[in-house]
Amino acid sequence: MFSFIKKDLLVFWRDRKEVLISLLAPILILVVLHVAFSGISVKDAGEMDLRVGLILEDDKATGLKQFEEALLEMDLREIEIDAMMEQAETLSPIGIMVKLFEDPELSSWIHTIEMNEEEAQKQIENGELDAIIKIPEGFTYDVLGKVMLDEPVETPIRFQIEEHSLETDILAGVIDNYMEALNFQFALSAVTGGEEGSEPALPQGGREVIKENAVEIELAQYYTIGMSSLFALFIAATVAAKTVTEKRERVFNRILLTNSRPFSYLMGKVISTFCMAWIQLMLVFVVTDLMLGIFPEKSTEFWLGIIVIVTFFSLSISGLSAIFTSLTIRMHNINTANGLFTMVVMGFAALGGNFFSLEQFPEWVQALSQWTPTGVVIDLFTEFSQNGNAISFAVPLMKQFGFFIGFLVIGILLFPERGKS
Repeated sequence: MFSFIKKDLLVFWRDRKEVLISLLAPILILVVLHVAFSGISVKDAGEMDLRVGLILEDDKATGLKQFEEALLEMDLREIEIDAMMEQAETLSPIGIMVKLFEDPELSSWIHTIEMNEEEAQKQIENGELDAIIKIPEGFTYDVLGKVMLDEPVETPIRFQIEEHSLETDILAGVIDNYMEALNFQFALSAVTGGEEGSEPALPQGGREVIKENAVEIELAQYYTIGMSSLFALFIAATVAAKTVTEKRERVFNRILLTNSRPFSYLMGKVISTFCMAWIQLMLVFVVTDLMLGIFPEKSTEFWLGIIVIVTFFSLSISGLSAIFTSLTIRMHNINTANGLFTMVVMGFAALGGNFFSLEQFPEWVQALSQWTPTGVVIDLFTEFSQNGNAISFAVPLMKQFGFFIGFLVIGILLFPERGKS
């Protein structure tokens, strides 16, 4: 088997052009990306400044009166009506919404101005406002009816923007998340009865710190693992492409005539792919850090963690090369095989988040990403860069090893039997 490994490594090394592309292309791309995204974090919103028009058409007193009239029309005892009205008076959906934007963290970049609808429409058309939030008439009654009577909402909050941007998307997310928490707290307060005369405990605006020691990952760091893992995937396709030459020049047939085991030939491809992928990944990490300082002041433990991550990801790539090699030997049209390999690699890259973060995508896309080699390695690298040794390597590394075993088994099953190649 050692002779096959040596053969594949020498074949790859003799193709100087391929070696230079594999090693230098990701580094050159990362240099460009570093210049473009230096200092920007994956979740960085920049210096945001939003001017939001707040239109308050609802009135709490009118809403309470409507709610009381609705209760009187129902078949309820007087004591029940009194209890529900007492609970309703403690709730102020409008006041809570206004307090949300008065929060110091939110008010530092979201500036709300109360105004009428006509003035707000005029200002947003002139570009003086970035968004409009309208609390329509009947909002208080609708909230009380939904929370306490489980009636459908007919007057939802209206959110209007003139142009989509990162800031307005974040604002929309703030409102959606806050309203979900608001509904939950109101419902909880209505069920438990709450304390007399007290407002329900509501979530606070601003940023929630999940882990105090977490560090935001910069885009340059994100694309380091994204681009390097993408080019590492192409090594599996490159090694399989070398099989084309061996197939054309009858090298594979001569190997079979020496009574060598086909499994040894396939494992030579697998192990050589592992070595080349590991060297490429580590070289990219080390060179880009020395040139660009992408991982400043990282400890020895960080680099040991990177070695472990790279090692298991290289295993997945080597397993993938087994499938590609077997398919190359079986398929007669080489162009079709290369096209298929490119589609597989780019599919893994797109689902894995090599080109962009998948945080804004639906949950099912993010869940699917966790079952691709690149998705697992990018997620593990991101978590490790942010939280260091506080994370567990067990599950991601088991997935990578599982990918390796699965790919290898498929490659062995696809490999042609002696006499059918």
